[in-house]
Amino acid sequence: MLLVIAWLCFLIPFPGLGLFIGWPLNLVAFILAIVAMSSGGVTKGLAPLLLSLMVSPMVYFVGIAIFAGTLSAVSAPREDAHAAETESEAISVLADTIELAARQLYLDYQANEIAADVLYKGKPLVISGDVEAIQGDSLDQPVVHLSAGPDARVLLMGLTTTDAAGLRKGEAITAACTGDGMARETPAMRHCDLR
Repeated sequence: MLLVIAWLCFLIPFPGLGLFIGWPLNLVAFILAIVAMSSGGVTKGLAPLLLSLMVSPMVYFVGIAIFAGTLSAVSAPREDAHAAETESEAISVLADTIELAARQLYLDYQANEIAADVLYKGKPLVISGDVEAIQGDSLDQPVVHLSAGPDARVLLMGLTTTDAAGLRKGEAITAACTGDGMARETPAMRHCDLR
């Protein structure tokens, strides 16, 4: 009877039940089988002893499999929900992306910097324009100037050195960036990737 209770503790998918209750009960059944063998003969405690030594480990591993299956069944909906949430965020970012020309961005900042920050700063932007200059900043990171009209430009930062090295003055480009407000009295973009 003690072994049956131990086996049930092994099979119930509750953390620690098999380890902290099942195995001690199994050990007690094992000791009682040895006591029965020593006082009543070898045959009296042989069956519980063999069951304790051979069947209990198998039942324990079946219990571990049941527990693992229960855990994966419980965690699968969370993972599915997280994947769906990530996918909806990506779709939301794509839907919220603002596409505009460098000239329009420059004009919006010249008209009202505060209003332009509300519209563009920290937001995903796809900006297009002609390359006016390709330079490095104080840390030798590429900075690309897009022409936004006479004496007007928009700064693109965060491009890879390889991408910036492949650009030429006058080339029309499109880049996906994040609006960064004004830098040196010029609209600036960060985290840019060429499209």
